[in-house]
Amino acid sequence: MKTKEKILNAALDVLLQEGFPALTQTRVAEVAGIRQGLLTYHFPKRMDLLTAVVDESKRRMAEARLGPNNEPLTLASLKELMIHFTVNKTFPRLMLAVTAAADDDPSLSAWFVETDVQTRQKMRELLKQGGWQVDENVLHTMRSIVIGASLINLQQNTAESEARVRLVIDSAFQYLTDNLKPL
Repeated sequence: MKTKEKILNAALDVLLQEGFPALTQTRVAEVAGIRQGLLTYHFPKRMDLLTAVVDESKRRMAEARLGPNNEPLTLASLKELMIHFTVNKTFPRLMLAVTAAADDDPSLSAWFVETDVQTRQKMRELLKQGGWQVDENVLHTMRSIVIGASLINLQQNTAESEARVRLVIDSAFQYLTDNLKPL
């Protein structure tokens, strides 16, 4: 594994497990098992490291937007992907960490805007491939439900909250399909 990749993996682990306050060069170097000077060579400032982690996370999330075996998404696989994002602790924790980091670097809020736009665009493309269209407000509602459910599940962290999340996503997808219109 290359040093930069090792650092990014360690930084993402620290960010997700310990939160934004723990994302220091000292802590990341310790987790990566490298000297801090080597980390500083690749990422001179803390915000350089955070920006690289956000970029890596965006890349991973973009890969995750594909269906199984990189096949195009279907409505059913999109629903399963949203459930995965909602019950998997990684994505809500990343969103929370970047939200906290945006207090120090407001330019990171662009990450949220970009992610939201890309996600809604993928949903529109998927629906268009199926011969459907949907109002933009429905897509915003879907995203809000998924994000809200994931944060509630992260906070509650119980089998009951995970089961409730699955029901919420089912209801949200029913709302989506009820609002589909033929092209």
